[in-house]
Amino acid sequence: MRLLSVSLNFEGRSALLIGAGKVGRRKLANLLSAGARVRVVEPDPAPWLLELAAEGLIRLEKVFKEEFLDEAPFVFLSAPQDEAACPVIDLAKKKGLWLNSANPGPETNFYLPAVINEGPFRLTVSTGGTSPALAAKVAGDLRSEYRGYGAFCFLMGALRPLILESGLGEAKRREMFKNLAENPALLALLRDGDKDLLRQTVARLVSPLRLPDDFPI
Repeated sequence: MRLLSVSLNFEGRSALLIGAGKVGRRKLANLLSAGARVRVVEPDPAPWLLELAAEGLIRLEKVFKEEFLDEAPFVFLSAPQDEAACPVIDLAKKKGLWLNSANPGPETNFYLPAVINEGPFRLTVSTGGTSPALAAKVAGDLRSEYRGYGAFCFLMGALRPLILESGLGEAKRREMFKNLAENPALLALLRDGDKDLLRQTVARLVSPLRLPDDFPI
């Protein structure tokens, strides 16, 4: 099996989640945090699910209907893989929809990796659906090593327009970006929270450019 790893913008997009047990609850949390509009099919909804529906954060249904698939190109199947799931799988395949299953088989055409998420910085670990537990374990091992990279992304994002609009030559700009990204002192200072020393270090690395007084550090 050959896979292509991508990051999808789910803001405002529709998704259908079938089954809101332990696995489904985790998937729902990820979908809502990504800004998705989620319809949940759960015949026996728990109080927390009813609360989300009452707050208008999800659309809750107790019975699956084929028409739900016309609104949601992404289908997440977290219900037990019994006879009730078969029509969903068959219809999703027939309609050419994106289908993710908690028990992946040949019907699954996309997988959710384990994620380390710090703002714009996302580090993902995938086993292609063969072992979610192993993916979670590796992600946990890497979490402390990459602590602070979210703040690093925000810093680099703030510096980017300053450097691109500086009038410096392309080679100099490329060298400046490289020096910033590979400087270990920046990550250490971001983790320690020493803003004064961080500003001094950034100013030195982008010289001869001048940091604006209101530059966000």
